[in-house]
Amino acid sequence: MAVRLEIGWHPDLADAAGEAVRRQAREYFGLDLAAVRVLRVLMLDVDLPDDTVEAIRTDIFTHPTTQISGFEPLARDFHWAIWVGFKPGVRDTAGAVAREAIEAYLGRPLPPGAAVYTSKL
Repeated sequence: MAVRLEIGWHPDLADAAGEAVRRQAREYFGLDLAAVRVLRVLMLDVDLPDDTVEAIRTDIFTHPTTQISGFEPLARDFHWAIWVGFKPGVRDTAGAVAREAIEAYLGRPLPPGAAVYTSKL
């Protein structure tokens, strides 16, 4: 079962990556955007119980003070969304590291065929 985990900064905190995209949009294209937020997206293509997946979300990938995360879309009240990921066959280093973190947390390797993919929204 594949699940999609979205992770972003708490809305009350500045999003440095979003501000960098906003500045680049202004400098490169002359677009004056009111705000830009960046979400990290993890696709977990592994068959795990729901409580284990929830523990992975809270214990590994989400800082409880500064970040929000969930398996439902976090993006709200936006005009445009751009989702950027890797083409098939391109090495996803962040995905490989995320898989290693999950295996270390569980104390066992994930089964063959399990995968973790990363992207940004």
